[in-house]
Amino acid sequence: MPLVAVTCPALLAFAALSVDIGALYDAKAQLQRCADAAALAGAGTLIDERRIRNNGGMTLEIDRAARDAAYEYVTRNHVLGDSPRVDLNVLNRDTGDIVLGTLRDLSNYQEPLWTVNPDTYNSVRVRVRRDKERNGPIGLFFARIVGLYTADVGAEATATFEDGVTGFRVTPNTSNADLMPFALSLNVWRALMVGMSAVGDQYTFDPQTGEVTSGSDGLLEINFYPGAGPTQLPPGNFGTVDIGANNNATSDIVRQLLEGVSAEDLAHHGGELKLGDDGTLTLDGDTGMSVGFKDALEAIIGKPRIIPLFDNVVGTGDTAQFNIVGFAGIRILDVKLTGAPDSLYLMIQPAQVSEDAAITEPGTNSSYLVYRAPRLTR
Repeated sequence: MPLVAVTCPALLAFAALSVDIGALYDAKAQLQRCADAAALAGAGTLIDERRIRNNGGMTLEIDRAARDAAYEYVTRNHVLGDSPRVDLNVLNRDTGDIVLGTLRDLSNYQEPLWTVNPDTYNSVRVRVRRDKERNGPIGLFFARIVGLYTADVGAEATATFEDGVTGFRVTPNTSNADLMPFALSLNVWRALMVGMSAVGDQYTFDPQTGEVTSGSDGLLEINFYPGAGPTQLPPGNFGTVDIGANNNATSDIVRQLLEGVSAEDLAHHGGELKLGDDGTLTLDGDTGMSVGFKDALEAIIGKPRIIPLFDNVVGTGDTAQFNIVGFAGIRILDVKLTGAPDSLYLMIQPAQVSEDAAITEPGTNSSYLVYRAPRLTR
């Protein structure tokens, strides 16, 4: 059978069409990166201090901040040289460009984004398009020879932050875990969350600047030194726990305060620090709150951190063993570790913490205000 010869004009036509196809692939990839970045930015903004002050609920300010963050990240990106735009969709219609909602089962890719209860929102979906309704379709050049002048291209992404934190694992893809080696009684924490505090509300944290000043900001504080109260801890122990070595030196604790808990620290615990099947883990106690921690604690004032919560402790001094039952998000506000014993303090308040090294288990509620950092889920 004779071979069919392809003429030079036909080859040129195919080559010309491939140029348009390549441009469409580029546009699709750029739109996807744009949607991914915007969804992650929006979901990260949902983790907002105002949810604590609103008893865990969403506010219109948080809603608008999440939409603004997603919008900003869309416009930062270029698609074939132009910055796309999206509609804020303040009515949160499911067909909108930016949709806030809830995903409960991240393994179920058929689950719709629920928009019924704003207080449970944990996800942001962003759709970015180049079509006649938004940003204009992609213009074609060589495809015109077959009657095609434009093409519509779009991309969609959903990002979600997760609760149900049960532990921490540091990998090459995460940062160190912002876990402090100081434990707090679960009863003391629960009392704080329902408005019981001997300290009151003496400090103000500004989320815009990260600064802490005197005054009221609507969040109660407790004095974490020593142990947030004389009845919380056994003699000779001030709530410090060993994460990593059996007997952490002051230098180890200072490093963990400043840099977080590392993969090397967690190797001592089998690679991860995690509540067991019974919802607990045991951490050895340390002997006390050293003056050597002062500079490190002052350096992280205003920054969110995570502390273990315990429901029981046995033993004294560095022989103490803490029964850890969960984790809580806090912020250090002020430190004084020198002077008369009754004048010392380590002031903390509740804080939302986004942690990419967090391990989560859907349905668990052992931790408070600690979330796995937003990731792309759809």
